[in-house]
Amino acid sequence: MNWRFIDTDRIDGYYSAALFESIAKHVGTGRVDETILFWRVRTPVVYLGYHQYVEDEVHEDYCAANGIQVIRRVLGGGCGFCDENQILFSVIGRENGGVIPQNIQGAYSCVLAGVVSALATLGLDGELARSRNAVYSMGRKISGNAQGRFDGAVLINGSFLLDFDFDEMDRVLRNPTKNLKEEVLYARDGMITLSDLLGWRSYDIDHVKGVLKWGFEGALGVTAVHGALTESETRLANRLVEGHRSQDWIYRLDDKRRKRLRRGRHADI
Repeated sequence: MNWRFIDTDRIDGYYSAALFESIAKHVGTGRVDETILFWRVRTPVVYLGYHQYVEDEVHEDYCAANGIQVIRRVLGGGCGFCDENQILFSVIGRENGGVIPQNIQGAYSCVLAGVVSALATLGLDGELARSRNAVYSMGRKISGNAQGRFDGAVLINGSFLLDFDFDEMDRVLRNPTKNLKEEVLYARDGMITLSDLLGWRSYDIDHVKGVLKWGFEGALGVTAVHGALTESETRLANRLVEGHRSQDWIYRLDDKRRKRLRRGRHADI
């Protein structure tokens, strides 16, 4: 079975969220092949889960002053700080009749087995932490992930850490250890990067991408053929990106909570 493989490399963070949403809408309706998408962000971003509050998760003033984009995904899960030193991926299949299992945990296990396989090919330790929907190496997280289902599509999104600026994450996130093991006090003690694992050895990013692609192919039992976005996908992504940039979208839950609190205060008067 053939899937489509697209690697955009560095793109705008808001556009990335619009792009995987657009691809999912096309995959779910059968207009394009099921797709593995790779990208990296041009500038640092915070990807916020669909159900999260900006003010609870992010130091907003710091992000605004330093040009760090705050992006609300259409997927659930926790927030993550990302920069160009991560390979970000979205594995997008059909929810019904596709190779990705229909149950949530089965979908994670299927897709993330590809990350574990990629680590093994690189000669490194890898383990799926099912309770955290993440991949660990040497007891520390190297790949965090989130899942979403809409319009007939299922998406497993994630990151693969090539390197990481832990100090910057501490300045951006209010609780940098929130999605790590409970006993972890500092994010650098609960996360690990490819650079950490390789030590003095260097890596070639194109080789790592190829190994990660191969890992997903094996986990899914498919062949991912290099392809391109359709005009329809590009048009829709360009329309969706304006919504993703909108403060109404980014702060949708924060605004609702503020309104509830105001109503509550008025009711007490």
